[in-house]
Amino acid sequence: MKHARPPIRPFPRTLRSSIAAALLGFLAAASASVGLRGDLIYFKDGGRIQAPAVAEKTGITIDLAGERYAFRAEDLEKRVPGFVPAEEWAARRKALEGKAPVQRFAEAWWALENGLIDEAVEELTKIHAAAPDHEPTRRMVAVVEKLKAPCDDPDFEPFRKALGIAVRVERGPHVVLLHQHPEAEAGERVALLERLTTAYHLLFAGSGVPLTVPRRRLVFAWFADRSDYQAFLTTHDASAFGSTRGYYHPTWNAVVAYDARSSELQRQDRTAFAKRRDELQAFRTALDRLPPDGRLRVGLAGERPRVVGRAEAKALIERLDREVRRGELLLEAERRAYDDGMAAHELVHLLAVDSGLLPRHDAFPIWLQEGLAMQFEVVRGGRWAGIGRPHDIRLLDWRKIQPAPPLEPLLRDRGFGQGYRRDPYAQAWALAYFLRARRGDSFVKFLDLLRSPQEASPSPQSHFDAFRRAFGEDLGELERDWHAFLDEAQTPLERHAPHPPTAAELKSRD
Repeated sequence: MKHARPPIRPFPRTLRSSIAAALLGFLAAASASVGLRGDLIYFKDGGRIQAPAVAEKTGITIDLAGERYAFRAEDLEKRVPGFVPAEEWAARRKALEGKAPVQRFAEAWWALENGLIDEAVEELTKIHAAAPDHEPTRRMVAVVEKLKAPCDDPDFEPFRKALGIAVRVERGPHVVLLHQHPEAEAGERVALLERLTTAYHLLFAGSGVPLTVPRRRLVFAWFADRSDYQAFLTTHDASAFGSTRGYYHPTWNAVVAYDARSSELQRQDRTAFAKRRDELQAFRTALDRLPPDGRLRVGLAGERPRVVGRAEAKALIERLDREVRRGELLLEAERRAYDDGMAAHELVHLLAVDSGLLPRHDAFPIWLQEGLAMQFEVVRGGRWAGIGRPHDIRLLDWRKIQPAPPLEPLLRDRGFGQGYRRDPYAQAWALAYFLRARRGDSFVKFLDLLRSPQEASPSPQSHFDAFRRAFGEDLGELERDWHAFLDEAQTPLERHAPHPPTAAELKSRD
């Protein structure tokens, strides 16, 4: 799986194109930090983010995974408070007192789909205690109990040696991570994978799809450098996937991935920011030596040459510092979105095999395998955002497909092959997103048909026939509903933008 990197622009007046406005909400909030609100934040000079923030006397401070980024009010074009599922859940949970199990279950499901896994489990446990005969809750609570059983390590030493690099090991209850990262980052990655494992099993238990919980830990390798990742794929007959960010290797039954910070674009941007900081530090040094009433000539990249006094020079340095900080904020949010989104996607592939959802490699069409994995990808504000949220990058990719694609070629897996291609993946995400949101019962029926094939060897035709049995013979009507649903889809950052783009602009944006 590969994420398409949006066009980005961190400094409209300095440095080259990098992180930017087209990053339309890949980054949304899910933080319950005390005193923080999740805001839709739009910067005047480009870039937007949905992340926890707190108002200060002169501006705001944005929190991204525990790191703070301070900005002045003049840096912002618009700020829309709210959009924190954890905070919304507190109000929803309070309103549930005395409600029927079916109403409480709907709210627990909302928590699950918004990435609030612990909150969902807590509410499901309460529902089950009050109404033990409520079947969906019973199944989900049973899965939670099964997930408490300890897992042993698989024999991963041959795989570890095959990686070709020295790695450290970090374990969770259901995951073993082979990595080259600081202990805190490895622990954060394992916590994400564990949360995803629980969410995956809760989703299917609640949908009535019986699965097997892990008996041995799932193996995930995280390279620090892209070149080592590509070398591993080449060595192990997977070089066609060298352009991807992560890959589930069926032979090893393990996921491999690399750190997005080692990508060329991330390295270029980080180098540019470091260069700018060095330039500003030299400017500060010159300013410190300036007599109180002296004047200093500005010779900074991207700034018009001029002579300034001490106060003007100080204000200029502070503004350019905030520009760098804005770029670093968006770059780090992008990095986390790529890394964690990829991790979620590939872990779902691994879970599909481990849990028995995919009883054999060809039981599901490719579009469904990829489309389902993409429902777990969305990362916002540095945190996993849940299951089946509007996908900021995939949605943009979908709009670039003109005219809107027909349904039948996708159902027959046309366009898929080895490696990554943007348009088929966007279509697969869009179809799975639509079917889960608007045809949920038929979607589960489709999974059941695929998992219980009437013939020994599933084929593209049998997959197509199963789809029509589940969703009906009138594919034309379904196609129209699919397109109409995606036409209306918007991310929060799009919906509340200061200058909402027209439909034509959204479809043409690259």
